[in-house]
Formats: sequence, C-alpha cells, structure tokens
Amino acid sequence: MAVLGVRVRLGGNATADDVRALKTWLEREEPLEALLSGRQLRIDEQSGTDGTPGRLGPDLELVLTILGDVVTVAALTEYTARAVKTWTNNRSRLQGGDPEPQIRSLDPDGE
Repeated sequence: MAVLGVRVRLGGNATADDVRALKTWLEREEPLEALLSGRQLRIDEQSGTDGTPGRLGPDLELVLTILGDVVTVAALTEYTARAVKTWTNNRSRLQGGDPEPQIRSLDPDGE
C-alpha cells in the first residue's frame, strides 16, 4: 500500500526539543490542524534512517501521513513548508541558529 505524505528532518543544529516544538507548532497550524482534527492526517516522530556521517543533530524527523484523499501531497508539502518556515523564523529570532529543516514528499513505500 502506498504511503502518501511529507517528511520533515531538522539539521545538525537542532535538538530533540526542537523536533517536539515543531510537531506542536504543526499541530496548531491551519490547515494542518483541520486535517488532524478530521483524522485525515497523522504526524509522527521517527528515527532518521539516512545514516549521514557527521550528522550532529537529533536523529529524529516528523512524518506527516495523509490518511484520506482530501488533500494532495503537493498541497500538504506547501502547507508544511509554510508552517516550518514560520516556525524556523520564530525559533531563530528567539534562540538563534538555524535548525536547517529539510522537507520532502515520501516515496510510495513511505521512505
């Protein structure tokens, strides 16, 4: 079964607290909040699997999985990118540094 969704991975300057804070931010961001409350979207924390040498940040990522056919992957990617950009700007203003988020669509097998 194909898994549709978006992966958000934070870079080497990020902490596990950043991952949790971003997840909370996304859960409250429209229209993602509406998709979550309608049980059409799920946001999970997962261990990263890329094995990038020298990666210093948490090996965690957020995976937003579409559970219904209400939204397309392109729309979900756009919603997520806008929310992550706003969160990153706020975090940088308050804490400094850049968590270097990476956002990409999931492959059909969920990777």
